[in-house]
Amino acid sequence: MSFLMLRQLLLLVLLVLALQTAGHHLLQKFGLNNEVWPLLLNLVTILAVWAVFSIFTRSIKQVIDTLELGVKCFEDNDFSITIQNKRHDELGRIIDAYNNVAQTIRKERMNLYQREIMLDTIIQQTPLALILTDMRGVVVYSNEAAQALFKQKEALDGIIFSTLIKALPDTLKKATIEKHQGLYSHQDQQHKIVYYLNCQMFTLNGAEHNLYLYKNMTTEISRQEIDLWKNAIRLMSHELNNSLAPIASLTNSAKDILTTKPQHADMLPDILDTISQRTKRLHTFIDQYARFARLPLPSLKAIELKGFISTITRLCEFQLAGEVPEVEVSIDQGQMEQVLINLLKNAKESGSAVEDVGLSVVLDELDHRVVFSITDRGPGMSEAQLQQSLLPFFTTKQEGTGLGLTLCNEIVSAHGGVLRLNNCEGGGLEVGFSLGVGW
Repeated sequence: MSFLMLRQLLLLVLLVLALQTAGHHLLQKFGLNNEVWPLLLNLVTILAVWAVFSIFTRSIKQVIDTLELGVKCFEDNDFSITIQNKRHDELGRIIDAYNNVAQTIRKERMNLYQREIMLDTIIQQTPLALILTDMRGVVVYSNEAAQALFKQKEALDGIIFSTLIKALPDTLKKATIEKHQGLYSHQDQQHKIVYYLNCQMFTLNGAEHNLYLYKNMTTEISRQEIDLWKNAIRLMSHELNNSLAPIASLTNSAKDILTTKPQHADMLPDILDTISQRTKRLHTFIDQYARFARLPLPSLKAIELKGFISTITRLCEFQLAGEVPEVEVSIDQGQMEQVLINLLKNAKESGSAVEDVGLSVVLDELDHRVVFSITDRGPGMSEAQLQQSLLPFFTTKQEGTGLGLTLCNEIVSAHGGVLRLNNCEGGGLEVGFSLGVGW
């Protein structure tokens, strides 16, 4: 029992005692001692106590009703009600606490609203196209860049996302449906346009949503390609100088021995071996770049897939996941062997054990394509590395030339596929592509 209730109970008890004492005193004074008058006195006392009690409880009930109304408004996200407080008891302190809570929430909501406006303004002005959908596939949020990407004049909110993606290029549309992350390019009239797609699922207000981000990388990649070509020229110049300078020096030494120091003729074999090693190294280096520049068009033939994968198992160590589909694919066998060997070699060089390097070959009956997927358990790639991974001369290896993935991408593209790179859940990298079934 609260102090307020105890105090009111004490007041009522004192009121009853006071009325009874005053009543008996009046009865004795006027000599009204028969049985009727004491009963009448008790009735008057009860009515007076009830009236006082009603006055007390009415004010308490009004406060409780007002507090209940305010709390119900909280449930409806309405925090505008403030209760006027004229009390100095426990109920007064409760009213003050309610008013403080309502004021604090109002301030927080105003700050949150202002931050939301600022964030929405930033998102609407960013060149990154953003689409947020609920689990029914309905767009619940988008920005102006998304409207431009999907060729819409009005906001996309409320539109079924599957109807919007029909406006995307085929490669980007397929990647969006499959929720694949990576770089996707298409030819628009005379220009090559490159997009980076990122798809994520997360929980918002207790419900799952899908977030799609499309970044036009064309200008950035063009700038990066120029930088990479500059780096390539510097790299080639450096490599040529590193090889030609000692070759020239050793040649002069050999000439000097032959003409003026024949007594040192026993050094000539070592000098010639060193020149041969440097020449071979230079030849290998230049040949890598020459093969990339002279990549021929694929000579397509119908190849039985199981036999093709059996050949790869004899050339590389890896774990084959599942059964290989019994279909034929139209490929240049030599070029596609090179692709798989390069990708499996990269997976092993990521630091993965042999048992963690996997190859999956699955038949997509809906699209009539065979999907290849190479996985490892290495460190994976950062977002920036994923965006640049297919650019010429970009490498994450200390001794790499930066042409391996680029060459694989060129071969896959010539076969009508798209090379894609994703980080695996739990660590590692997945590199995949698909090929058409049959001739």
